[in-house]
Amino acid sequence: MKKWYAIQTYAGSELKVKEEIERRIKNRGLEDNVESFKQNGKRQYCVVPIEEVITSRSRRGKSNEYRIPYSYDLLVEPNQRLSRGEPIARKQPKHLDWDCMVSEVETLQRVIVEMTNRTEETYLIPTEKRIRRDIRKGEKIRSGVPLTSDKEEKFVVNVKGKIALRDRVKRIEFILEDGSEEEKIIPEHYLVKVKEGDEFEEGDRIEKEDVIDSRSSGMVKVKEYKDKRVVTVQPVEKRRLFPGYVFMKMDLPEEEMIDLVDDIRGAVRFVGSRYHPIPIRGKEMKVVKRLAGLIEAPTAPSSPRIEVDFDVGEVVEIVEGPFADFTGEITAIDKEAEEVTVNVKIFGRETPVDIGFEGIEKI
Repeated sequence: MKKWYAIQTYAGSELKVKEEIERRIKNRGLEDNVESFKQNGKRQYCVVPIEEVITSRSRRGKSNEYRIPYSYDLLVEPNQRLSRGEPIARKQPKHLDWDCMVSEVETLQRVIVEMTNRTEETYLIPTEKRIRRDIRKGEKIRSGVPLTSDKEEKFVVNVKGKIALRDRVKRIEFILEDGSEEEKIIPEHYLVKVKEGDEFEEGDRIEKEDVIDSRSSGMVKVKEYKDKRVVTVQPVEKRRLFPGYVFMKMDLPEEEMIDLVDDIRGAVRFVGSRYHPIPIRGKEMKVVKRLAGLIEAPTAPSSPRIEVDFDVGEVVEIVEGPFADFTGEITAIDKEAEEVTVNVKIFGRETPVDIGFEGIEKI
């Protein structure tokens, strides 16, 4: 009769040990002696229980956050699983609505500053001006800071926030058949080739398709603001629930069991003694099987749990919304809503403020 056994491994070696044991089982023709299980559509002989954890971010502007203008079609939904390289949003090609001629083309540097309430200010800077080195995407910026090296007043930031985007655009002036003029400002990376004197007909393409792909895998979170959507791809980590253990159900002589794991790098021994493996008790194994998803648990979580980097009692800084720049103590954490309650002092009184995880930072 097959019984459950546990193999001790070095922490972090569980999956490699599992792969090598399963390879040996197949090569030695032991499939009938070892219980198999179907997980994720694959036949497996070893069990390594894992849990999925959504890791929270204590700071905004990380590489897993995407600014999506409303001119783009959103291709994802909240709580959707997304893999690296999959599309998040797509902008359709744009075509001209009239016959025209290009009268002027000017290249400009564009800097978009996102304020603490998530609205934006756009600055268009001539290419002959040098933008300061510290003006980089994701960097915080204070009110009164000049964007250019010559500190021209026209390009001094008058809001506090962060640099949401820095790129190059072209300002194009068109003369229509009736003599009227139209102007478009189009980012270089999806503008078709165009120069002064070019003639276009109605329906000609002026902007190419643009797709924003995910740079990482994880769970999608979407928030909508006045000027854009913000899509966050929250990393989902797989963590071993029993670090240092691989579980198997088998019916083999002790000598064959020991030989099955002998000389596998990372494997130490069976639980019990080195030469006498001891079966795991049914009650203990039931916990392992529930966590591995082999049997149904009374209350099984339907989605990855959320791990929070903050603690009740911790003092944090609020970085967005009307209370931006205030500091206060966390009094409650709501993992389901992904919000915290922070007590801030206003007019000498403590006031509770509910804000999302992405709206606070550690001090």
